[in-house]
Amino acid sequence: MSNILHVKQGWIRALLFFFVGVIISGSIASPIHTFIEEGGLGGTHTANQSLLDVFLFYVINYIGILLCLWYFRTKIDGESILTLGFKWSGFSKDALLGASVAILIVGAGTTLLYVGDNLKVYRLNFNVLNLLASALLFILVAFVEEVVIRGYVLINLMEDMNRWLALFISAILFTLMHLGNEGINLLADLNIFIAGILLGVNYIYTKNLWFAIFLHFSWNFFQGSIIGFNVSGMKIDTSVMEIITNGPNEITGGSFGFEGSAFAAILQLIAIVALAMFYEKKYGKKLVKSYKKAVAITPTPSITDDTE
Repeated sequence: MSNILHVKQGWIRALLFFFVGVIISGSIASPIHTFIEEGGLGGTHTANQSLLDVFLFYVINYIGILLCLWYFRTKIDGESILTLGFKWSGFSKDALLGASVAILIVGAGTTLLYVGDNLKVYRLNFNVLNLLASALLFILVAFVEEVVIRGYVLINLMEDMNRWLALFISAILFTLMHLGNEGINLLADLNIFIAGILLGVNYIYTKNLWFAIFLHFSWNFFQGSIIGFNVSGMKIDTSVMEIITNGPNEITGGSFGFEGSAFAAILQLIAIVALAMFYEKKYGKKLVKSYKKAVAITPTPSITDDTE
């Protein structure tokens, strides 16, 4: 594909895309949010109707963002969308690991809250249609957010800088995406930033999205649709468990959900260290060899005498 606009610096393309995407998202989200606040599709605020309205909100909003991403990747980067990291062969185990990490962290945090008498389950509901609907919503959220941040933004940042610095910057941008969420506070901001590191720790070694997509989906679905926490401030009225939390918000997460809890920060940091050590051992030497090989085969510009 031809690179029409010839923006050579990856970090410029990444930041330009992010801020254009924010503008597009805000322009779309505001009228849809007003529509939902006025009653949405059904004119009521029942659990099922609310879920349908939220799904509609994300679908319309994400269409605009994905069109923006397609334009940037194909017209400005001069690359195919597929180069963002969608290869499945050889990465299915990474996907399973991502899902497992999410379930372990949320499960461990929930257990700690329960043992500490900060969480009680007072009712169980099981509705297959509700679970399928919420699963579809969280698949959409995980897929789009990972393609945008861990895919487009991170892969472009990595063109111009150390992969850990690129990951750090992408995590800051991921945090900025959530600043308008209900119940956001300083600890929740910190946890979203740490989550941005956790979600990207596989990508900086593999440039493949499936670990992050499965981790992101499993995290949201398990904490929201199964356990009953709010998900980044969004209440899920169709969860399997109905829970009550008590105690300081720094422990329970408050209205932001488990992602606002100190337990989330600690458990995520442990997971990041463990995964970084694992991937460094698995891929670190290969990346160094690939880099040295690329440098070795890069042709040195010849000096020519153009004088006559």
